[in-house]
Parts: sequence; structure tokens; C-alpha cells
Amino acid sequence: MVSWVVLSKSYVELDEKKLRAKLDEAFPGEFLPPRDQGSFVVEGPVAPAQFLIQSRVPGASGVFMLHSVPGPYTRFSDFDTFIGDRTLRRQARAQRSWLSIDLMTKHSNSTKAEAYRFISRALAKLAPSDAAFLVHPTRRIVIPFDEDVRRRLKSGEQVP
Repeated sequence: MVSWVVLSKSYVELDEKKLRAKLDEAFPGEFLPPRDQGSFVVEGPVAPAQFLIQSRVPGASGVFMLHSVPGPYTRFSDFDTFIGDRTLRRQARAQRSWLSIDLMTKHSNSTKAEAYRFISRALAKLAPSDAAFLVHPTRRIVIPFDEDVRRRLKSGEQVP
């Protein structure tokens, strides 16, 4: 699974217009003005918690599902059982909201690296200021979210 999850205490409330604007900040000129071709955003089946994003951004393309949920991630994942440090585990469990972007479909000529590049840059822009942890749901990676992680995500660098 190509995905990252950001855990925080604050909920990121989105609608198509807000999400499109934030994505256009991360990828200037790609999501604004609104369009039906190229890169675009539409509400997913569970509005306003899900959005379908098509990115045709060169080097960061694919079709993605974004979730923004005002509830603990532990309701959806057992990620916390893999955190060895008890203090870190307690802190991760204390987070009350989560934001994730998952690759749904690669474009025919795109790669997983491109998908991670899109996810990373988008999450760097969307993650709230109190973002506390970055979680890879299938690789069982949980790392504290700090300014260095945000910088690395924003630049599209590989995060562990």
C-alpha cells in the first residue's frame, strides 16, 4: 500500500474548494482553476471526510483518496500495537484526528516513487500545525512529526 497517515489533535476540515487551493499551493498551477481534465479534486463517497484526487503533476501523478477524520486512528488500525516505546505509544493513542492520502491507481507510466512524491508534498501542505506522528499503515512505521519531517515531505524526499 502506498500511503501515509498524519495523526494530530486538531481536525483538518476540508471541502473541494479548500483542498484544491491547498494542493495548488503545493503544486502551483496544477489544481486551479478547477477543471475536469488533468489534475482535479472531487468529493468522495463520505463527504466531507473523503476526496478523490487525480494528479497529472509531472513526477507526482496518480489517483488518490484523501481521508480527513475527526476521530482516533486506533478505531481503524492497530498501528499502535507495533510501537515498542510505551510513552510514544501513549502519545500516539492520544491523537484525536487523522489525515491520510492513499494511492488508488497509478497512471500507466507512473511509479510508486511518484505517488509517494505527491502524497508527501500534499501532506506537508495539509498537515495541521499540531501534527504529532507520521504513520505508514502497512510498513508499521510510526515517527514523530516535526519540522524536519514536514520539510522532507515538502521537498518530496523519501521519509523512512
